[in-house]
Amino acid sequence: MDNMNVMTDEQLRKLIDGLADQMVKRIYGVGEEQSQTSFYADRDEDHALGELARLMTLSALYEDREEYEKCAVIKKHIDKLNRIIDKI
Repeated sequence: MDNMNVMTDEQLRKLIDGLADQMVKRIYGVGEEQSQTSFYADRDEDHALGELARLMTLSALYEDREEYEKCAVIKKHIDKLNRIIDKI
């Protein structure tokens, strides 16, 4: 076996950390490479409703693609947001 192509656990952790960091920067529009600006609602209720709409859209997309495991994860987040909105 060619040992040149095997990653150590430490190398794998560094790769995962780097990928996660870049994903967070893209998702939240952080960094120079992003030209778009993110908008944050000034009221908690507005922000929660916007997030709920986003998650419901993702849930519908995943359901259409028959990616039911992702739907289950999204549903947990939707349920949490619904509880938050009910308290507001």
